[in-house]
Amino acid sequence: MGTLARLARRIAGFFRALVGRRKARRRLNEIWRLDISPYINRIISDAVLLNEIPSPTDNEKLRADFVLHRLRDFGISNVTIDDAGNVTALFPAFGTRRDFLLMAADIGDADYSPLENSVRLTRDRATGQGLGESSLGAAALLVLAELAQETGFHLDKNLVLLFTRSLSIDESGGSMRAFLDAWGSHIACGIFVRGTGFGLVESRRLGAYRLAVDVRTQERDLLEASASASAAYVLSAIAFQIGGIKWDPTGSTIVNIARIEAGVGYGRPPAEGNMEIEILSENEQTLEAAYNAVSATIARIASGFESSTVTATVRSRHPVGDETINVPMTQALQSTLAKLRAKAEPGVVSERVALLNEYRVPGLALGIATGKKTLQEDYVELQSIETGFRQLLLVTQQCSAAFDTAGSESP
Repeated sequence: MGTLARLARRIAGFFRALVGRRKARRRLNEIWRLDISPYINRIISDAVLLNEIPSPTDNEKLRADFVLHRLRDFGISNVTIDDAGNVTALFPAFGTRRDFLLMAADIGDADYSPLENSVRLTRDRATGQGLGESSLGAAALLVLAELAQETGFHLDKNLVLLFTRSLSIDESGGSMRAFLDAWGSHIACGIFVRGTGFGLVESRRLGAYRLAVDVRTQERDLLEASASASAAYVLSAIAFQIGGIKWDPTGSTIVNIARIEAGVGYGRPPAEGNMEIEILSENEQTLEAAYNAVSATIARIASGFESSTVTATVRSRHPVGDETINVPMTQALQSTLAKLRAKAEPGVVSERVALLNEYRVPGLALGIATGKKTLQEDYVELQSIETGFRQLLLVTQQCSAAFDTAGSESP
């Protein structure tokens, strides 16, 4: 009798799984016709709340806690936070699939201030520092989790949502690297969700070095006549020399002085200052050659100021990488934009996607809204969010049906 009972349970389990898959597939197809306007209001409200939470904090704890509590409020049970501050939520696929679709978003704003990050809403726009850069993307991913929990849909792959510290705070991507070290071999493909950038298709690959140059000279009073050079003078000498170097005849390599801070106007004494340099190239060998040339130039100029200490460090490096790895995903985005009758514009592969590619994970960055970020204004156009969120759902479906990994077990 025990054997017959076990056999009956197995047969019943098989039919439940079969019916469950059909039901999940029907729900999945229904989602694309779903009225998503109520979810758009939730995206906007969550983005406003997240944007006004102080940042940065230790491991971005305040914003991570907000995300963690929101996910648990939805009734999602598979929610965790790791030592690096990464918040993850899991949605299993039906059947025995063991590969994952990763969807990630940034949380955090290195330039946060209570006044500038306070969001102002009008009929057409939401304005606030950091809103389109990170908060709106994280809010869209939160609402995607809410929709998934409410509708009970399942994808062809297991779905893992990741909320990680933004690169404006975690410049080397250490938090996301910690996640990928554990999960990378199990991820079939990844989608990075950001706020602005709707319609941007990243197809041009650039390798990048980001350097920090710190200068300290002899202590001196502000108006003191001194034979020693000020930090600003040393930094300007370095910037002048680097700006005069010809890198390659095609112009595919550039070196930018991203920032210089020295002097009383930046809250520093005359003896201290720093500079950030970025090196960008489409060719890996040229990228290395440019880095070596910049390093040698800094060392040569520093040797001429014996009373100064000049330290150059690499803050981050991203290789040019394989230009074919992301093609199926960019094609999926292009076809989705065509269905939505939205204009596609070419762009440069972002650092988050380049990081996924370092782990041999095909990646895609997907903006859900149009907007603008300049020194004078930082806003998001609200009417574009509904189309952007529907785009997110469609691309998610396409990417979950493609790619496979060799990993046999979940982390």
